[in-house]
Amino acid sequence: MLRSEVEYELTQGAKTLRATAKDWRNLLFPTADDKQFADGYAQAVTFGLLIARAKGISIEQDTDHIGKELGSTNSLIGRALQVLGSVAESESGLKGVVDTSKRVLSAVDWQKIEKGSRRDAWLFFYEDFLATYDNTLRRKTGSYYTPIPVVRSMTRLTDDAVQSLLGLPAGLADDSVTLIDPAMGTGAFLLETLRLVAARSAADYGLAAQGAALTAHLSKVIGFEIQLGPYAVSQLRLLAELAALGSDASVDKLRTYVADTLSDPHAEFDAMGQFYQPIAESRRQADRIKREEQILVVLGNPPYKDKAKGRGGWIEDGAHGFVPLDDYTPPKEWKLGPHVKQLRNLYVFFWRWATWKVFDSAPPGSPGVVTFITAAGFLDGDGFQKMRAKMREQATDLFVIDCSPEGLQPAVNTRIFEGVQQPVCIVIAVRRPGGTDAPATVKTRSLSPGDRSNKFSELESITLDDDGWTLASDNPRAPFTAVGDDSWTRHPLLEDLFVYDGSGVMPGRTWVIAPDVTSLTKRVTALQGEKDVVRQRELFSEGAGLKVDKALKEALPGFALRGKSIGADDSAEAPVRYAVRSLDREWIIPDKRVLNRPNPTLWASASDAQVFITAPNVDPPREGPALTVSATPPDMHHYSGRGGRVYPMWADAAATQTNLRAEVITTLESIYGRPVGTEEIVAYIVGVASHAGYVEAFAHSLTTPGVRVPFTTDVALFERAVTLGRKSVWYQTYGLRMQQFDHSTSTSGVPRLSNDRAPQNIVAIPSTEAGFPNTLDYDAETERLSVGEGVIARVTPAMRSYSVDRMPVLDRWFSSRRADRSRPVIGDRRVSDLMNVQSDHWLSDYTADLIDLLNVIGLLVNLKEDQASLLTEILAGDCVDGLAGLGENASTATPAAKISAKRLRAEQAGQMGFEFNELDSSD
Repeated sequence: MLRSEVEYELTQGAKTLRATAKDWRNLLFPTADDKQFADGYAQAVTFGLLIARAKGISIEQDTDHIGKELGSTNSLIGRALQVLGSVAESESGLKGVVDTSKRVLSAVDWQKIEKGSRRDAWLFFYEDFLATYDNTLRRKTGSYYTPIPVVRSMTRLTDDAVQSLLGLPAGLADDSVTLIDPAMGTGAFLLETLRLVAARSAADYGLAAQGAALTAHLSKVIGFEIQLGPYAVSQLRLLAELAALGSDASVDKLRTYVADTLSDPHAEFDAMGQFYQPIAESRRQADRIKREEQILVVLGNPPYKDKAKGRGGWIEDGAHGFVPLDDYTPPKEWKLGPHVKQLRNLYVFFWRWATWKVFDSAPPGSPGVVTFITAAGFLDGDGFQKMRAKMREQATDLFVIDCSPEGLQPAVNTRIFEGVQQPVCIVIAVRRPGGTDAPATVKTRSLSPGDRSNKFSELESITLDDDGWTLASDNPRAPFTAVGDDSWTRHPLLEDLFVYDGSGVMPGRTWVIAPDVTSLTKRVTALQGEKDVVRQRELFSEGAGLKVDKALKEALPGFALRGKSIGADDSAEAPVRYAVRSLDREWIIPDKRVLNRPNPTLWASASDAQVFITAPNVDPPREGPALTVSATPPDMHHYSGRGGRVYPMWADAAATQTNLRAEVITTLESIYGRPVGTEEIVAYIVGVASHAGYVEAFAHSLTTPGVRVPFTTDVALFERAVTLGRKSVWYQTYGLRMQQFDHSTSTSGVPRLSNDRAPQNIVAIPSTEAGFPNTLDYDAETERLSVGEGVIARVTPAMRSYSVDRMPVLDRWFSSRRADRSRPVIGDRRVSDLMNVQSDHWLSDYTADLIDLLNVIGLLVNLKEDQASLLTEILAGDCVDGLAGLGENASTATPAAKISAKRLRAEQAGQMGFEFNELDSSD
């Protein structure tokens, strides 16, 4: 309520409030917009009043007097309450809301709440407050507070590193250790550090000595926090804990600051008079610490927020010729441009700040430790190669604990942070005294999958010298993941086999894809027919450099250049087939004016002979086939709804240049004693890995990301795998690639199960608006699939449950064709209203596509047993050595498929020449 009123008053031009917001930004938060200021205002006033109430100050008087009384013991919070409260006295709308808050909070009896042993009452209060106050804010700020068992374990492991690797027997209690939490939240890590100091003092000198020891150690413990709510809570928690442990320290002894950690430590700001002095002093002290004070340990949980470009402050923008984030940015010759955006995340900015502060700003060879729990994307993501290289350069030892072995979007009860779907990890970066010129030794381990309570228990048992750690590669750019045992790593990765691999198509907007052509055509018509410029931009969903009124100089390879912008044109490229997910063929507008990152390389090599393999490369496949294939350029999330890599069979549209490495072909030809073709090798790869038996066989080894392909030395086994792989490719591409003639096919050429097992539509799916299906039900006993009121017979349980990496293929296919296609909006992602333009009834094409899909799934299910049996034989015999590692420098190579769109236009004159451009869809 209070925040909403502040936002409203700002929009109405409230002069006093707007002036205060300007001062606030100048002092503390230069990047804060009106919404963020409104939130800071609401939290500061609410928690200022609560603290005053907890200290026995009457909050029924005017806010200025409350702030003055509070300021005698807490100058910053008191002054913040005075500054912000005085605004309320000047703005009538605000005054009413603040007065209401006072009346509500006057009823709180904090002494009763704090009774007993609940020293952390404030923590639980704030957690509940934030979840109720605005859970969206939690997501936007990345404010997820670390569970106490995790805080304890991280603090203990950091103490272990200081003792055993830095040679300081007192650990975090040593007088030479200055520790900072750069995003302290409610102070959990600072509290745990002080508890450790108290316990060590009590053990050495007796219980009565711990209070004085704590008071003396307060100068060595520092915290920065950008939000006033958690900052206020942290002070109350710290003071309560200090008092309970025998310290008589007052608030002025605490080195906690309201500060933007990422802001320029050298920046100057305007003096604003005595009234703002306590707030300005907090920033001055924080900047002085950043500039001058040597920090030995950084410990904490920085915020997570992707798409945070522009929010990295000095780390991102730099000053005086030095940009800290540049040390994490891959050089152009590494050809990782599309992945660099991964660095624009708050947690990455904090990693760079922490490593700069501990390792770079200290004298050469100075020891130090950085311990963070953060999102785990940097452990093996392509865009983080330079970040990993820099961390290996700075540290001597890196300890990595994967806390999310379940991967992305695991069950809630398994998550360290209940509200965070992304995998998280704990990383301890250590530089021993003197440092070293060699890359850091990286040791890694994963917590056991399962309930978070079991993970907490496991964390408590880990030590830095136990035998649960596994070495990672010492290659500077390599992932921070285990390299696996020799029986696994001897086999080549997919990237070892192919010259080029890249991301799939990244459309960047959902409305350019649909399950039918008619919907796409109507969406383009609606966009181009919108005369209101602002509304047209909204429909287009502008972003990533593309604008509705922007004309391009190059077209998508294989398509004609259109001289007009999409908004000013009266047409667009006709939709073509598109591999949106494994086995799910939809349609896309192949127009570069509407696709954020279309990956021209894929379109340049597309043809009626091309096969695209997709596979995960960050998280391991968890069940189902380890890779899948498509006949048309695939989506970046084609494999299973999460990012992966695409490996084209051919490097050109003419299918004359292989995309396989020359060493792969020559090695296999030497072993088999005969010529080996590109299509054979690709079919072999698919035969060996595109089935659930592969994931089952390598379940343990696949905890190290990357799909590896064991190549048999037995030419007979090789040829059997090729035969099975050809069938699998034929099935997965709906009969368009590697055609087979040993099975019956439909009139469209799509492979079919035998006549007595092929699925049949026995009750028509209604084509009326009223009968548009929204449900997909299944009866295993009768083997019938109900699509709304329609029924498909002969659908086996294995066909119904068929999944790729836990993505149920039938459910995913149906979700984009049912009546209600709405999905929850994740984060700040925008969804265009053009998505509402869709068919108002079930199309006959949907039924045909469903029957085709069920036949393909059934054929793949039947093939799985032969593939699994063959894989067992291959692994029991001798395998080819010498292919692994060929792709270690692949990212620096120029892919053969990289054909410029300008050259391709000259060669092809806009003619696609392959069948997915010729297909159409009728109503």
